[in-house]
Amino acid sequence: MYRRGGRRRAWCLLLCCTFLSLVCLQFFLNEVSTPILPGHVYKKDRAIYKSNLSRVSTRLKTPQYDDTCPVFRLQSDKERPQEQAACRRIDFVPGSCRIMKELFADKRAANCSFQLSNVICEIKNYDPEKPQMTCRHDLCNELFSVAIGLYSEDMGVNQWKKFKSTVEAMVFINQELLTDWRTYHHGYCFIRCLSRDGRKISQLLILPPVLRADVNSPNKPANEHALNVNILLLDSVSRHHFYRVLPKTIATFIKLNTNVFKTGQVFDFELVQGLKSRTFESLQALFGGESFSPHKPFSSFVLPPKSVDFNKTFGHFKKCGYEVLYLEDMCWKWEWGLVKELRALNKKATFSKRIKLFLEAIKRSGIDRVDVSYSSCDILQENGVKDMFHGPAAVCYNGIHQHTYLLQYIKYFITRFSFLQKPLFSFLMLDTNHEDTGLRLKQVDEDLAKHVSFLSDQPNTVSFILSDHGNNYGQFVSMTTESQVEVFHTALFMIVPDTAAVILGEKKIQSLYANQHRLISLLDIHHTLQGLLPSVGAEKGKDLKYGMNADGLLSPVSLDRTCNSIPRIPPSFCICQDFEKPAVSDSSFALYAEFALGRMNHEILQQQRTGKNSHKGYKACQRLIGVRFENVKIHEEHKNETIVKLDLYVKASESAGHYEEKYLVVIDFRSQVDTAMTLVGFDRLTPYSPYEVCADNDVDLRLCICDLENGHEASTSVWKNVLTSSITWTDTNFSSIHESCLYLIKRQYTSGIVLAVAAPERVEEISEETERHVDAQGGDPSVSGAGIGGRELGAGLEDRAQGHTGTRWVEESQK
Repeated sequence: MYRRGGRRRAWCLLLCCTFLSLVCLQFFLNEVSTPILPGHVYKKDRAIYKSNLSRVSTRLKTPQYDDTCPVFRLQSDKERPQEQAACRRIDFVPGSCRIMKELFADKRAANCSFQLSNVICEIKNYDPEKPQMTCRHDLCNELFSVAIGLYSEDMGVNQWKKFKSTVEAMVFINQELLTDWRTYHHGYCFIRCLSRDGRKISQLLILPPVLRADVNSPNKPANEHALNVNILLLDSVSRHHFYRVLPKTIATFIKLNTNVFKTGQVFDFELVQGLKSRTFESLQALFGGESFSPHKPFSSFVLPPKSVDFNKTFGHFKKCGYEVLYLEDMCWKWEWGLVKELRALNKKATFSKRIKLFLEAIKRSGIDRVDVSYSSCDILQENGVKDMFHGPAAVCYNGIHQHTYLLQYIKYFITRFSFLQKPLFSFLMLDTNHEDTGLRLKQVDEDLAKHVSFLSDQPNTVSFILSDHGNNYGQFVSMTTESQVEVFHTALFMIVPDTAAVILGEKKIQSLYANQHRLISLLDIHHTLQGLLPSVGAEKGKDLKYGMNADGLLSPVSLDRTCNSIPRIPPSFCICQDFEKPAVSDSSFALYAEFALGRMNHEILQQQRTGKNSHKGYKACQRLIGVRFENVKIHEEHKNETIVKLDLYVKASESAGHYEEKYLVVIDFRSQVDTAMTLVGFDRLTPYSPYEVCADNDVDLRLCICDLENGHEASTSVWKNVLTSSITWTDTNFSSIHESCLYLIKRQYTSGIVLAVAAPERVEEISEETERHVDAQGGDPSVSGAGIGGRELGAGLEDRAQGHTGTRWVEESQK
């Protein structure tokens, strides 16, 4: 009996352990699953937006990947020069490489399988001298007409021609659109018909370009050694993300350098410093040669204060006989893309006036044609969106990716104009990666790899594949500070085929080799474009801003260049090691965090007060409440000047589905001036476009946190804002000092004390001198603030360094 009982207990114990093991395994499996942001998000669906916001993970749970960091470069160690440049890329943030693999490795991007693909007509073997279209006759029901739609620039819509059969439509395309170009087109047409089973079929057909009737194409180029220029700009793609998600393209680069080119090369520039985490400033640097940083910053949701100076580049090329093509995947009828960069956007104007405004702006910019860009309106409409910034997971038309059509037209354009011996400048911007997951760019890889092979076969064409900045959205941004470095570490590859290398000459090729490992920016690329023209010789020897070469990367860049030599637009990060030094996020930096918070709240109130509907206190856009701060970095500009950067977290709207919103703020501290602190700039690092549905029209959307459920209702009363602390990381004491209309607000830290006064109705009557000396809030009008006295704060900082308490600082401040 004893043995039987012992065995029974043993079996029971074994079964219990097995059961517990299974439970633990199930818990572990549930624990490791990581939610992926939904790929297809429509702006009109507020609920989906809120879901998108709430599903941002804050930590990884899968130990599947290690933290070994890949090598992101084309050259091997043996091929790299032995020289040491002053700038070396910042080391990877610990844990970030594991996060990269978790988010992007082995993840498949969406495809176009959700649409049927019906190819009615196509050019099978493109001959630029005599292109020929062939069409299938078994797709369209011959009992019904076949329609061909051609875009009218003057009307802003497609105009349709009906044909009795597919054969008749094919004859029209070959005789009117391809052979004699009797009917002008913009490089594409739509073909529509009813299938034999009653389905509607619509095909977007890319056509070789035509020359306008008023353009006399010369038999020879303006310069017999003229080089064609081709640029592909990938929006929101960091250098490392390019390597992560475009492996076939990278493999093609390596193959060209290893097995194909003899004198040519695919140059990989490893240290490209981004100027700003926004496209407008990047385009202005690339084409206008300017680091544009106006005194008053502007939101992405308003018109920029000036248009991009495209003509500073395009104008030079046009004078040399070049044809200028500008392509994009955005719709000009909406609020993003070229129409905004040209300041040609006026939604309140009649449609005919909007057309005229856009066409006139294009002409002033030096752009000859935008051609297939017009098809983007139809493609986006087919996908149920006005832009592709937050979905869908794949942008397709007739079962084919949008980027495929645009790359196809670039191929036709280069081939056709090379045949006509007319030099060209083509530019294409793809916004494929401007979305939350970082995976949609994978869809481009196969087509881009083929396109790179095509470009390598174009003897007189120099191609640039580059990006403006890294991605500002998604889980990678939320999970590691490495993302902030990636935003400003951009990609640049330059494809120089053998013939083009001979035309450039050995000296310029050697400069390109050397500059691959030196710190550069879009401003260098601007001057490189100028250097491809013979007229740049007149600029040689001329002193340019920031120590730039007149011919950019075609001459050696200084080995000693650091971020001090590149005019970055705040807030930004320098990609060079040790340029900005990390600091402990202790209470000594709480003053900086509070100052930035106060200035931002001040800006919210100022914008609301100057709006059409003036209002006391905060309206729909709420007062920002600081929750915490971290990731502090310091850079000593001069002896008495320090730049402080930190991540500032504020309380999110209760209806947002998550707890915090994240900002990057930059504060300039000068110890020898009266106004010591200045908020140099800020960026919102968490998505803020969802708040567009409830934001005040007069407030910069980056600053707005509002109630997603109750729309434009005012947030709280004036008094509630005053008597609510603007931060939660330490205690705040309120005391009435004058008949309950003037309050003293006090917060005490181990390294200082913050004092502020608040008068909700008549803040402007508090003396400026008092504000400046006692307020560390930095200008929140619900408290009195205009800035901190530099000498007083400087004395306080010195006291902290010597171990004194914050009381001394308060006494100094009040003298």
